[in-house]
Amino acid sequence: MLRTKSPDLLILSPLRRTWGIKMEITDFCKSLDFMKLGQAINRQNWQIALNTVQRMQRQSAETGDPIFDKNFTNLRHCLLHKDQLAAKNVLAVVIAKRAQILNHQEREEK
Repeated sequence: MLRTKSPDLLILSPLRRTWGIKMEITDFCKSLDFMKLGQAINRQNWQIALNTVQRMQRQSAETGDPIFDKNFTNLRHCLLHKDQLAAKNVLAVVIAKRAQILNHQEREEK
């Protein structure tokens, strides 16, 4: 989080432009956090993976679409127990949902 000269204006991240704008699900799905999460799980960097999932949960909640909620909860449980195989399986489901959303958006744009 960066502070600007104006005390009321916060720059959170490229995806979260301001507090007042609701994040779109397609913007969330374009996030590089999915790749970062996969790398952290593969390398067994449990703390980085947990931090990434927490950030992704917050961003997903901003979209107002509960499509990933249960998966992120299951993923956090796997990471807390350091169960790499289960975490990879849950991540595969999340990635499949992400691909469906992005493919659907791509078809609508054509």
